[in-house]
Amino acid sequence: MRFQLAAAWALCILVTAGCTSPKGPSGSKSARLADIETSEQAFRKMLEQDADLDWMAPEVQDAVHGLLRQYAEYANHFRGDSLTPAYLMRRADLLQGKGAPEEAVRQWIDVAEGFPRSAWAPQAIFRVGFARETALSDTLGALKAYSELTQVYPESPWAEQAGLAAQWLTFEEGQVAGALEDGGLSGH
Repeated sequence: MRFQLAAAWALCILVTAGCTSPKGPSGSKSARLADIETSEQAFRKMLEQDADLDWMAPEVQDAVHGLLRQYAEYANHFRGDSLTPAYLMRRADLLQGKGAPEEAVRQWIDVAEGFPRSAWAPQAIFRVGFARETALSDTLGALKAYSELTQVYPESPWAEQAGLAAQWLTFEEGQVAGALEDGGLSGH
């Protein structure tokens, strides 16, 4: 029994030592990108095999935790890289998927605030509003996010969607029924 325990510890040390370099876990940028790609492919395969993925299954939890860590490490080490906001958006999606909408909202806010000139910022703000509206039942928070989006990024296609979402949120129950009978908001 002692031999098995010692062997297990030795294996853990070897695996850990093999995964680090003087530049930190996973080493260079290209190594990190390759690791992320491998992890994403494995997770994608899980999703393709099971449309109703059990997010609580240990193998799914391991895959999600690994990707969450990899995305965060990449963002921390390569803050100015063009892939960073995309990876943080994917990280937020995973958080939302695993049932952590508050954490996802914080991640989307990080993208919007940290990369305000990126193409990802308007989408991140929209996703904040949508998560607050649907997952968190925070109508006021959703309206604030939608309003910010339409004010800061008025030319974005996400701003148009935010405007429509805000209109639906501010309708009274009778107005919604009437709008649906009349063919929607545009009156068609």
